[in-house]
Amino acid sequence: MNIIFNKCSEAIKYSLETNGCGIFYSTVGVEESTIHIHECCEVLLCLGGGGCFLIDNRVYEVNDGDIFIINQFEPHKITFTDKTHFERYVFQIHPHYIYNNSTDLTDLSACFYTRDSVSGNRISLDENGLLYVKSLIERLKCEHNFGDEIIKNGIINEFLIFLNEKFAQKNPGAKDTEIVTNQTNKIIINTVKYINKHYAEEITLADIAGYSFVSVSYLCTLFKKTFGTTIIKYITSKRISEAKKLLNSGKNISDTAAECGFNDYANFMRTFKKAVGVSPKKYTDKKAERE
Repeated sequence: MNIIFNKCSEAIKYSLETNGCGIFYSTVGVEESTIHIHECCEVLLCLGGGGCFLIDNRVYEVNDGDIFIINQFEPHKITFTDKTHFERYVFQIHPHYIYNNSTDLTDLSACFYTRDSVSGNRISLDENGLLYVKSLIERLKCEHNFGDEIIKNGIINEFLIFLNEKFAQKNPGAKDTEIVTNQTNKIIINTVKYINKHYAEEITLADIAGYSFVSVSYLCTLFKKTFGTTIIKYITSKRISEAKKLLNSGKNISDTAAECGFNDYANFMRTFKKAVGVSPKKYTDKKAERE
């Protein structure tokens, strides 16, 4: 049973079809067109060449040995310093797998959904931690004539336990490091935070640029250079991410559209289907089926 793929889309497809875990491995950078969300929880291990990682309202400078944990509601996009060398493993884990393998005493979903509000998405591994994770991955590459899926599920569970232990050990009062090394990066962080605070309102590029006292053209150029995408696309991703949360909580479609900043209901329907792959109605129907 092979669960390691050379395309991220194949890992996601495998996870969704099996309610399990698919793993994407690559040593080169492929530019993603926009900030995205998907139905899987994601764990990204960077082994070399990472640049910046935008996850919801946080901006990280990626270091070798960093692990990032992302749930299905957090829009994200990673950049790389050199497209010829960007080595990483990306675990796409179906939420049902995480819940089904949790117990009353061991909640494997904690690191995805109940992280401390200031602890962020990152674990920075020391040498021993990195060697341990690499050893788990090597075990996942092995094929067994009997019980292969059981053995691999056990290894995935070991990995999830490790991640939860590492997050539990993080100092809850210590704010995770964002890119704040210079004024340019502070502008980017201010932009992301402003959008996350005001996404439900009718906001303009002039509003966002004025918050950091820069011109619209300068801000747009800076944002595109940093993340390879536009501010408008980020706003849309944030709104769709929040819409998914509301629909999952039982909110009706029209109220969800209004509360996420979509004044035009038809535009919300089109945008949601383009981003998620199904209409809001089908999304809620699929949620009901899963329950």
